[in-house]
Amino acid sequence: MSAYNVVLDDRKPSPLKDIMSDRELEAEPDITPKARNTITLAATLGYLFDAYAINIYGMTLALIAIEYNASLQTMGIIGSIFLAGYMIGSFAFGMLGDRFGRKKTLGFSIFAYGSVTALTGFAANPIQFAIGRFFTGAGGGGELTVGVPYVVEAWDSKRRGLGAGLMFSGYALGVVYAAIVSYFVLDWLGWRAMYFLAGVPAIVILFVRTQLEESPAYTAMLERREQTKEKPISFWAALKGSPQLRQHLALGSLIYISLACIYYAETVFVVHLMVEVHNLTNTNAVAVLGLFNVAMFSFAIGGGMLADRIGRKAAGALVITALGVALWIMFSTASVPVFVLFGCLAFAGIGGSWAIGMVYAAELFPTEIRGSGYGWAVALGRIPSIFVPTVVAWVASIAPGGISDAMKYSSVVLIFALIAYLIGPETLRSRVKSTEEKPAIA
Repeated sequence: MSAYNVVLDDRKPSPLKDIMSDRELEAEPDITPKARNTITLAATLGYLFDAYAINIYGMTLALIAIEYNASLQTMGIIGSIFLAGYMIGSFAFGMLGDRFGRKKTLGFSIFAYGSVTALTGFAANPIQFAIGRFFTGAGGGGELTVGVPYVVEAWDSKRRGLGAGLMFSGYALGVVYAAIVSYFVLDWLGWRAMYFLAGVPAIVILFVRTQLEESPAYTAMLERREQTKEKPISFWAALKGSPQLRQHLALGSLIYISLACIYYAETVFVVHLMVEVHNLTNTNAVAVLGLFNVAMFSFAIGGGMLADRIGRKAAGALVITALGVALWIMFSTASVPVFVLFGCLAFAGIGGSWAIGMVYAAELFPTEIRGSGYGWAVALGRIPSIFVPTVVAWVASIAPGGISDAMKYSSVVLIFALIAYLIGPETLRSRVKSTEEKPAIA
């Protein structure tokens, strides 16, 4: 019996400690290098434009606040509203990916967030702007939770870390792209133009989608269902009947609590911090943020490769620990050169930790419910992150060191991912057993 079977009679699921030994190796993906690379490119471009849609908020925050006469706390709340949409999109699109396939769902997600971000440029007041950001988040959340299973299922088991690293590198490039656009457009055409330009991915994806093949693992699953006349597996029934699945969902959620919280704690206000604390101009601060994301790009790929070489657990724990140290030094110094140096190291750590976390969390679930399981792990992990911009702004208002102290103290959230890596199973060169046996119906 599969470790993920739903047991409705008196039989009991295998204990968690036996799940790895009970895993059944799935066949490596039957896919051409061209098709695999096209899937990876599509997911990478989707994440690139997702990063643009997310990070232009931090780059334009000061100008938007001036135009709307809004406080830092109000802008923090809008940031949290965006993250609420991101959380909802994470689990919704993950489940849609299991229902309708990776290819269709990924394309719709990218088209949705690109279109809505462009429309947000017409917002006349903070309420309209917040509504636009909510729906941008909902679409963007789907890009991650569909794109990661899609990429993971297209790469062989020993190189999935590289595939995930390549995908996340697109996110880092998206921030660099946003910084470049900001440098040339923000002072010239204003903050609204940056939002209008987010319509580009909605157009690009219409072409890229025509070049994609469906995930080979997902296709094989559908073919097996057709041959055996099996019914789709319910994620909720599987979750109810399998302690192993519930614990794996908890592990994935712990990882994403750390990944999501630390990312938004360090990026929403980092440009504001450089302007207010280190006296950089807004343009120069955005340029430094671009440099940080070059470092993120480089180690997103490096972190994924490290996970393929030494294992997901060891790589994840190592990078998370190094990230915490770098963040603490980064926000403790008054020296601009030291701040920039450790900022590069910190953002490299963010890139590496995301690449490793992406592949590890996706490998915790079998193909049939990978989108749902991964999507819910991301969504549950994002719930605390919804409040991060608001909490950071509040801590900054009471801490002696202001925004620097607030962002420094946020590094404690990394403990959740560290715990998950220490207690979770190793997934390198293993696969979650495909639920070929159907739930027992008593």
